[in-house]
Amino acid sequence: MSRVLTQEEIDALLASTPADAGLHAERSAPVITYNFRHPDRVSKDQIRSLHFLHDRFARNATASLSAFLRTTTELSIVSVEQFAYSEFLLALPDPTAFYAVSIAPLETLAALELNPGVAFAMIDRILGGSGESGAPQRALTEIEQNVVDAVVRLLLEHLTESWKSVTELRFNIHARETRPQMLPVASWNEVVVVVNFDLKVGEARGLLNICMPASVIEASGTNLGQSWQHSKRDRTVVEEQWLSESLGAIPLEVSADVQTTLKTRDLVNLRPGHVLSLGVPSEVDINVRVGDIIKFKGRLATTAGRAAVLVNQKISTVAGGRQEAQGR
Repeated sequence: MSRVLTQEEIDALLASTPADAGLHAERSAPVITYNFRHPDRVSKDQIRSLHFLHDRFARNATASLSAFLRTTTELSIVSVEQFAYSEFLLALPDPTAFYAVSIAPLETLAALELNPGVAFAMIDRILGGSGESGAPQRALTEIEQNVVDAVVRLLLEHLTESWKSVTELRFNIHARETRPQMLPVASWNEVVVVVNFDLKVGEARGLLNICMPASVIEASGTNLGQSWQHSKRDRTVVEEQWLSESLGAIPLEVSADVQTTLKTRDLVNLRPGHVLSLGVPSEVDINVRVGDIIKFKGRLATTAGRAAVLVNQKISTVAGGRQEAQGR
């Protein structure tokens, strides 16, 4: 029940407060600006954990994208910030490759945006091009969107795998659009967490943005800060096949260590037809290098009239950088 204070009661309250109380409070407790339209629902510890979690996602996705697109691909995390969903939409290019992503078993949606610059480079690579033709100033066609879908599904598989250490969430394509404002994902003022990635495909470069409602982060509870760092993801059979096919086509320099010394007078007297001894007996093993690293040992031989090396040992590097021979 409310009651109006009398003048005597007001005077008693003022008399009990020191005259410099306001000044003292100002000195001891600095004012902190707080935006009620942009509340910080996600703590700094959770933001830090999200950064580490999605950094691991980026490293795993980089290997798969490089194998899938058959070109050098780099995906690296830039920042993790929280905004109102309207602020996120206003920062996106139009048109772009914009996806609504379902999060099972939660009844909510996330968003994924792929910059047109890298989207068109991916399309060109998948369809057999070099990926260096540049991005046309237009929206993706339906056929082009279907091609990009394959890349987005690959990214969402890695995102699902990365989140397993926190909670069982499954990310899948729900819908897609070229104009972000035309695809409802969240309410205009809903607080979301936006993870920004820098994506490089060959010579093309652009941003990849993943937008997730703050409610998803809150639902993960303390698991977000505890479990993400304890799991290690193994490559799938398909990824192993992609890596094997891609790495198998890379040319490497292989050389044999065959050296000798020669006196200056003998070098000056060399003429066509002279036989130069290399000083390596045929029964002695020589080093075979891949680049600058000794990987095999073998003996000098000939095949089809050409000099060759018969490999009889494989050199492996063990703990401490020491090398050991394997088999014969």
